Amino acid sequence: MGKNKQPEWLKREIQYFNKADESLAGEAELRPMELSILQNYFEADADDPIFDTYQLEPVDATFLKPYTTLEFDFDKYDYWLAAYTNNWEQTKRDKGFMGEYPLPKQ
Repeated sequence: MGKNKQPEWLKREIQYFNKADESLAGEAELRPMELSILQNYFEADADDPIFDTYQLEPVDATFLKPYTTLEFDFDKYDYWLAAYTNNWEQTKRDKGFMGEYPLPKQ
């Protein structure tokens, strides 16, 4: 697997939380995108697999719109970009991605 070729088990999603009570309101999986696109956008190093969560602002919604059908409402929700594995056993066999291990989805 090439260094930036993301494995099938690696998923990215937007999690959104009610501003009123901070409860999880929903999750929207992102369509696959090249890792370098995320790294460039978030000004991350080339060896960063982008597993941290990133709080999203309205300008980020414009960037992510081609990868989701989610209708953003920043007055009502806070949004976060998250990564997870949907197959922990395969993640371990593959020794993670770029030497790091995303958490399984809770």
